[in-house]
Amino acid sequence: MKKLFLTLTAVLACAYSFAQIETTGIHTDDKERIALTAVVLDDKIPEGAHRQLISRMNALAAKNGCAATDNSRFIITCSADVLTQDVTPTAPPMHAYTLAVNFFVGDGFDGRLFSSYSIETKGVGQTPDKAYINALKNVKLNDPGFKKMIETGKQEIIAYYNTQCDLIIADAKAKAGRNEFSEAIDLLATIPSVCEDCYLRALDESKTIYATWRDHICEMALNQARNAWATRDSKAAADALCLVPVDGSCFPQAEALRKEISAKLDAKERQDWDFKMQQYEDRIAAQSASAASSSVSSRAPQQVGTNRASSTSTQRPNVSDGAQRPNASDNAQRPTPTYEVKGKWFK
Repeated sequence: MKKLFLTLTAVLACAYSFAQIETTGIHTDDKERIALTAVVLDDKIPEGAHRQLISRMNALAAKNGCAATDNSRFIITCSADVLTQDVTPTAPPMHAYTLAVNFFVGDGFDGRLFSSYSIETKGVGQTPDKAYINALKNVKLNDPGFKKMIETGKQEIIAYYNTQCDLIIADAKAKAGRNEFSEAIDLLATIPSVCEDCYLRALDESKTIYATWRDHICEMALNQARNAWATRDSKAAADALCLVPVDGSCFPQAEALRKEISAKLDAKERQDWDFKMQQYEDRIAAQSASAASSSVSSRAPQQVGTNRASSTSTQRPNVSDGAQRPNASDNAQRPTPTYEVKGKWFK
C-alpha cells in the first residue's frame, strides 16, 4: 500500500506540471532548460578535487543558461594537465601548481564531442591537493571562451533532439507499454522547450501516458479494495478506496463498492469505517472546491487520501500485480549512467 501511495504522489506531480504549463505558459522547472551533467572522468585528477570541480562545472552550466542536473546523457567534463609543480623555498614550504584545465561538452552516451575550451590556472597550498583545488578555484567562469563552448554545445544538443524526436517518443511509448510509466515520462521530460515542435509533441504524449498511468493505478487500488472486502476486511478496503484517484476511469465503480460495503457493516465495523469515510468525503469536497476556483486544480488528478496515508495505523496489504511503482524521489535513486567517454577522449 505504501508503494501505491508513493506512486500516486508521483502521478500528482506529473499532473501539476502539465496543468501549470497549460495555464501559465511558463516553465519554472530547471528541467525545462537544456540539461548538462557535470562528471569527473579523468582519473588523474586527485579525489579531493572532485567535489570542487563538479561544483565549478555546475556553476558554469547554470551561468550559461543550462540546467545543472544529474543523469543527463549530455555532459560537461574536464581533464587537467600539470604544466608546472613546484615547492616554494618558504617556511613553511608551499606547493605551487600550474594547470592547463580542458573543459568539454558532449554526448556522454555516444562519446561524441560537441565543444571544448582550455584555460591555464595557478594555485598554491600547503599540500599538493590543496594547491590543485586552489588552482581550480581560480578558474574564471566569466571567461568568454566558456560562453562560446556552452553555446556551441547547446546548439548540438538541440540538433540531437530535433533529429531524434521520433525515436525518443517511440521509446517512451514502448516503456509505457511495459508499465514503466515514470521512466517514459522522465524520458519525454528531457526534451527542452527550445526544441518547440518536439517539446510540444512530447508534452502531448506525456499527458496520454499520464492518463494511462492514472487509470492503471485506479484499477490497482480498486482491485485491492475488492480483494480486501472479499475477506470482509473493511479497514484494508477503506485504505485502498481512499487511494483511488477521483478523476480515474474506475472511480464510479469505487463509489459503488464504497456504498456496498457501507450498507453491510455491523456497528463495531461502522465506527472505524465512518471515520475513514468522513476523511474521504472531506477530501473530495476540498478537491471540488479547489477545482471550481483554480484552473490548475481542475486539471490535476483528484487523488483521494494522500494526506492520510502516513497517519493511518491500520496495517496495509502489499500490492503484488507486478507493475512497476516508482516513488516521487525516483530520479535521486537511479544510478548515474555509465558514460562511454574517458577523460578527454571523445570520438
